Amino acid sequence: MVNLPPTPLLGPDCVGLRVVVRSIVPGETGPTGGPAFTDVIGICTEWTDQDCVITRSTGEVVRVPRALIVAGKPAPAFERKRRDAGTERDQP
Repeated sequence: MVNLPPTPLLGPDCVGLRVVVRSIVPGETGPTGGPAFTDVIGICTEWTDQDCVITRSTGEVVRVPRALIVAGKPAPAFERKRRDAGTERDQP
């Protein structure tokens, strides 16, 4: 297990916010020979002594063990791209 410092940007105050969390994938090796990592982005729905629970935009719930979190922070709100009604393609 990799011993890393706590992530100060994540915590109970993030519940209800959109966050991005990077964590170690146990038992897997990354491309450089070190640990493999994975990212999860979504709404932090729970913060416990053991886990950070994130709900993705698809509705999938991901439970990330806090001991495996190496980085994370609140993320900007998701904005869907809108197509302008007056684009050239729409003009005759």
